[in-house]
Amino acid sequence: MYSWRNFVDKVKRYFPLEKSESRGLLITIVILGFIFSFRDWGTTTFNVSIGLRNFVITMLLVALAMLVHELAHRTIAIWLGYRSQYKVWLLGLVIGLVVAFVSNGYLLFIAAGTLVITHLEVHRLGKGYYATNMKHLGWIAMSGPIANMLFAVVLKSIYLATSSPLVHKAMLINIWIALFDMLPIPPFNGSRTFFGSRFIYVFVVGALIGCAIMLTYLSGIVPIIGALLLGALILLVFFAYIDKRW
Repeated sequence: MYSWRNFVDKVKRYFPLEKSESRGLLITIVILGFIFSFRDWGTTTFNVSIGLRNFVITMLLVALAMLVHELAHRTIAIWLGYRSQYKVWLLGLVIGLVVAFVSNGYLLFIAAGTLVITHLEVHRLGKGYYATNMKHLGWIAMSGPIANMLFAVVLKSIYLATSSPLVHKAMLINIWIALFDMLPIPPFNGSRTFFGSRFIYVFVVGALIGCAIMLTYLSGIVPIIGALLLGALILLVFFAYIDKRW
């Protein structure tokens, strides 16, 4: 199941996007690009040319973030013996648009779609046990947000070296996608992580929030170390006051 040859063969067969996935990702990128660029349609007054330019640039940054997100999902899924397929969540995207218009872009609701996860056959003789493992689903689900946050750490270092506002915006987009996707509400992927293991969920969410906060002030490996420590601390508090079953 975990052999390298088996993994490579499955990557060749199941890594490419289906047409429905490509359409869904395109819709997601366009709408999220509009949401993230909602307040960039001019400086003091509305300007169509400036707005369209910022909209296109933001869509490219969102596409990069979604590429990182989905590559992580698909890689971990295939390694564990599953197929991960992207499914657009139209209702969530509409809610995001409504929130952006109502709040004039000051509030965000980011619905980066959901996953359809199916079990793959194993290349071996004899009978195999193919039941879906909830912990595996949790690992697949949280791989996308973790990849986005790690990418944000890399972008922060690039931003400090270049002072590019586009790099800073790309960092923020990855952070928001990671945090929203870990909400423990279906169809957000955080719900799969929560039901796979609430302990892992608490640790990962604590680490992601800690990393997002520390990226405001720090860069390099420090936010990662600090995030792991904060995640462990929050997990200990969870054990001590909420769920005392170790």
